[in-house]
Amino acid sequence: MGIIQKQLSKIDFKDQKCEFFEVELNDGPIIHLQNNSFRIEMNPEEFRQFAINIVNSANKMIEYKNIKTL
Repeated sequence: MGIIQKQLSKIDFKDQKCEFFEVELNDGPIIHLQNNSFRIEMNPEEFRQFAINIVNSANKMIEYKNIKTL
């Protein structure tokens, strides 16, 4: 556990087992991805790779499911 420098994002979920999901920048620098069930700790390069994969996956899902975006 480290000192939280900044909460980068948080989303709350209603009617789900996963109550929330948040991304924190901590001393080190270490990035935490966490919710009420799990916590993942990454260094900045690991987080960069993770984020790239999430964005790419989201774009593929939007295209595959023909989801309208804003």
